[in-house]
Amino acid sequence: MKKLMSSLVVLLMVALFSSNFSGLAASLPLRVIVNGEKVNFPDAQPFIDAQQRVQLPVRFISEALGAKVLWDSKAKKATISLDGKTMGVYIGKKSYELNGKTKQMDTAALFKQSRTFVPLRFVYEGLGVNVKWDDAVKTVYITTPGNEPPPSSQPTTSTEPKEAVVLGFKIPYTEMGPSLDPAYVSESKMVVTAYEKVLTGYVDMEFTISFTQNGADPVQAMNETEAILRQQIESNVVDSIMSYVRSKKQRSDALPYKLFEAKNYKIDVVSPGMDDIGIGLYKK
Repeated sequence: MKKLMSSLVVLLMVALFSSNFSGLAASLPLRVIVNGEKVNFPDAQPFIDAQQRVQLPVRFISEALGAKVLWDSKAKKATISLDGKTMGVYIGKKSYELNGKTKQMDTAALFKQSRTFVPLRFVYEGLGVNVKWDDAVKTVYITTPGNEPPPSSQPTTSTEPKEAVVLGFKIPYTEMGPSLDPAYVSESKMVVTAYEKVLTGYVDMEFTISFTQNGADPVQAMNETEAILRQQIESNVVDSIMSYVRSKKQRSDALPYKLFEAKNYKIDVVSPGMDDIGIGLYKK
């Protein structure tokens, strides 16, 4: 009995430890760009819900778009008005109203952290704005008609090799990703993103090894990632990291969150099934 209780305690501690770090991995910030300007969220942050839909705090996004928001606490309804279009979204319901007509979403609006969250694509496409989700750099781009970026500001597609330096690491790349934070895309479609340091504990640099993007080569991307990590991280630590990374052989394989410690860095690895591999690097 004592042995059983000890085992249960150990299992509980492992579960709590894994849960805490999984939450940290999931908390890596989703960024939102409205008409070329990064939106700041002072409290409640955007997130991806169980239906894999991006949920956004309605007030901050609507204000960035110049829309008006009214909240009916009795009906638990947020009404968003923009350029003659009006949308009513109800907390907990998949139905919504667009210019008086009832429509359906595949997910529901939510009330979380004292903020109303709305599903990005259904709401803002209903209001006539353009929405783009870039999974490689975990960024939502929203533009209103007439504010589309000119061709000269689009990401370059040149395949000529270049080199950037991030945190002292030399990063070879062929093009820049569509991000306000520098995002360097390699020949294999591996992306290295250098994040602005918003809060202590957030990732400084992230590697994304793609299993989902057309033309991506995950095996080459793993080799590229290893070569970069070996520039400043101890060989035995890199060996452990890459052994874990390479255990994902196909898109459906999942890598539970795992943390590695080097002398000057913490490195975490995670990959849900049917998704890319994310490797976050934190400077100690």
